[in-house]
Amino acid sequence: MLVRSSRTWMFNRSLYSSMLTFSSRFLSFDTKSFSLSSKRTQSYYYNASELPLFYHTVGQHLDKLADLYPNHECYVFKSEGNKRYTYKSFLDEVNSFATSLIELGFQVGDRIGVWLPNQSENCIMSYATSKVGLIKVNINPAYMERELIYCINKVGCKGLVMRPNVKTIDCMKILHKIVPEHVETKGELNAKSVPTLKHIILTTGDHEKSNENPSRFPAKIHLFSDLLHKGAGIRQEELRERQSQLDGDTPLAIFYTSGTTGQPKAATLTNFNLLNSSLLLYHIDPILMSRACCPVPMFHIFGELAGTLNINAPGYFTAFPAILPDTLESMRTVQDEKCTALVGPPIIFRDLLQHPKKKDYDMSSLLFGIIAAAPVNPLLMERIEREVPIKMMSQAFGQTENTGSMAIGVFAKDNKQLRFLSVGKAMPRIEMKIVDANDRILPIGEEGEIYARSFNVMKGYYRDEEKTRETITSDGWLKTGDLGTMDENGYVYYRSRRKEMIIVGGINVYPIEIENFLLEHPSIAEAQIFSIPDQRYGEVVCAWVKVKAGKKINDVEEVRQFLKAKVAFFKVPKYVKVIESFASFTTPTGKVQKFKLAEAMLKELSNTHS
Repeated sequence: MLVRSSRTWMFNRSLYSSMLTFSSRFLSFDTKSFSLSSKRTQSYYYNASELPLFYHTVGQHLDKLADLYPNHECYVFKSEGNKRYTYKSFLDEVNSFATSLIELGFQVGDRIGVWLPNQSENCIMSYATSKVGLIKVNINPAYMERELIYCINKVGCKGLVMRPNVKTIDCMKILHKIVPEHVETKGELNAKSVPTLKHIILTTGDHEKSNENPSRFPAKIHLFSDLLHKGAGIRQEELRERQSQLDGDTPLAIFYTSGTTGQPKAATLTNFNLLNSSLLLYHIDPILMSRACCPVPMFHIFGELAGTLNINAPGYFTAFPAILPDTLESMRTVQDEKCTALVGPPIIFRDLLQHPKKKDYDMSSLLFGIIAAAPVNPLLMERIEREVPIKMMSQAFGQTENTGSMAIGVFAKDNKQLRFLSVGKAMPRIEMKIVDANDRILPIGEEGEIYARSFNVMKGYYRDEEKTRETITSDGWLKTGDLGTMDENGYVYYRSRRKEMIIVGGINVYPIEIENFLLEHPSIAEAQIFSIPDQRYGEVVCAWVKVKAGKKINDVEEVRQFLKAKVAFFKVPKYVKVIESFASFTTPTGKVQKFKLAEAMLKELSNTHS
């Protein structure tokens, strides 16, 4: 696979000036016989920009911020007794912990799993790993035994940072199951189920809720607080030497893809990817994300970018309301911290709108809201602006594989129809195009797969060249697997995941279209459309719906009749089911795993017919 070096994206002022001079002379030669049409006819858009791209690491960037703004407050963790950091106090802890990682023997390129919810130690790990040259492997704190083993072994984690418990999940009990050897042996850990794992680092948690007492563990389990204290007392020359060897191309993080269609893949992102992506919104509008409230889990690229790394923009601030999404704490945090932005997937905003105490909190400071990580209904966007209220809601569109940043609707400004219906257009320095099955660019308005190319496309899937080649073309285009169209101004309209598109008797059916119609039903709060195999048609449409509080659907035929008046007959679901919650079928950011719905539907039908 050919990989475009990050260096080729660096801003060269001398070359750029020469190009401008040449262009102005060329275009002024004969403007009557030569003109550049502004009307777009092909589905390609590049947001050309003079914005600089930084080639240093995330850790080196923090050094610069702490030097320029030492006393500026950058974080608050509400669940930790309102724990607050300035750039300087945060850098001190990052350096201390990074020094201890070197003392433990971690080498450049080693992977260290972070199995934590939204807490200060998680943010420290993002920057400390950058300073030492490690790869932070982000692991969902809700994962259980088999999922944790998969994440550790997939990339060969040398260390694991964890909490004794996360709410009702007893993490120590899970650890005992996968690493029973840590109690029985001395010296370096040597576990059969996770052979690469050598160090376990324990943060604070609600010890009384765990069945295990951390104090009984042998020395091979380190306390995060001890390493922080120890590192502060060690001379940091070796840390400075290590950091000087690193640059933007040094891998920094692995994020596991959501796995809505199968086993998660380990997307590897560099310092260059993450640092420059975290600054995009600052370049678009420096006010909107200046005081962000982030209830999104940090292990997800959305939470890492819009939360943890949001402080990379000079003078920015991030508030984390709770260790896990909590609607009440999010509202309280917006009020107390006068947040300018609230970010999250649709489920975060739906829960806020439905909360009985919504009117008890003053959220008038909110200028901006980003809704992403799952398809969005325009009616939800409009309702959020009106009822919260939020001055401007914007969809954002991206994937883990391009650092969560591709397109955003903020460019539409006061044009609500454009901002609500499209996922926006490409962010600065990003190219997007719509292609057919043969990778040819399609005319404006024609549907095809969305491709993107930019400085923030991942390094690749960790040690999986085959899947990387399947996802990134030889000339650097990321194949998103999403279907959509582009208008003549470069705005993209999402239609469906390619793998979620339903083909009924040879005719394409797009789940999001039917879902949006279902949400117009006065009793339906949430809807999911998927398919199951059918001998005659190939596939047939199924609908699962969640009813609004206080409402009722007495007969599923009512749902089918509602749709018959709005969509073609082949789009009307053959099977309809009313459920109380989609929670057991979702990823941690609220994205419904439709393959699980299909499996459950088939099982239910099989039981009915048996």
